[in-house]
Amino acid sequence: MKIELRDIHKHYGRIRANQGISITFESGKIHGILGENGAGKSTLMKILSGFTQKTSGEILLDESRVEYRNPADAAMRGIGMLYQEPLDFPVMTILENYLMGQSRGIFLREEAERKKMTSIAGHLRFSLSPYASVQSLTPGERQQLEIVRLLSIGIRVLILDEPTTGISSLQKEILFEALRKLAAEGKTVIMVSHKLEDIEALCEQVTVLRQGAVTGEARRPFNPERLLEMVFGSVPKPPSVFKIQEGNP
Repeated sequence: MKIELRDIHKHYGRIRANQGISITFESGKIHGILGENGAGKSTLMKILSGFTQKTSGEILLDESRVEYRNPADAAMRGIGMLYQEPLDFPVMTILENYLMGQSRGIFLREEAERKKMTSIAGHLRFSLSPYASVQSLTPGERQQLEIVRLLSIGIRVLILDEPTTGISSLQKEILFEALRKLAAEGKTVIMVSHKLEDIEALCEQVTVLRQGAVTGEARRPFNPERLLEMVFGSVPKPPSVFKIQEGNP
């Protein structure tokens, strides 16, 4: 699915979280969103996922202008977001959490849905035991469960907010392999990250935000110093600093 954000503004009183942002996301690509604390990255992605309402601007999906009121509306159009804190219920099993995201009457087809869940997980090399408790999972495994749940409801645009924070190097490797596979299958993947090494390893292109506005875009091969200049306005010293402090805009 091709996505176009046109002149997106988001105001919180006098605070201008997003100021005239325009970005195009192509199908079958992994697109990074980079910026320091307060740059407006998470706000922009929450607008795209229906969690937050824009003040003005347009969202186009496959060249058709759309409006939606909440994440459920966005999901119906194929857009889903994986937040930094997965939306799950730790006291329930993996399968029970998975079923929570499905349509009404789903418990009458539990076995069929269990097979569907394990099929999606296996396709992405995720090891998720249906009857294990979610509270026994690592942060990376909880993340995997949420990705499987989103894909099961027909998500074609997957947004991930700081997905490598708190997960092991092995889980990061599995995650990146899964995201590359999804992109190769035609899905749109958008990754918000403050880690340049992750952008370089995974993304085909990146958009940089600073103070709520786009300061530049780049395609691989990336120039780290140029990206840092886009983020900060100048290259910080020493130039080997690759991590940008992150927080909510």
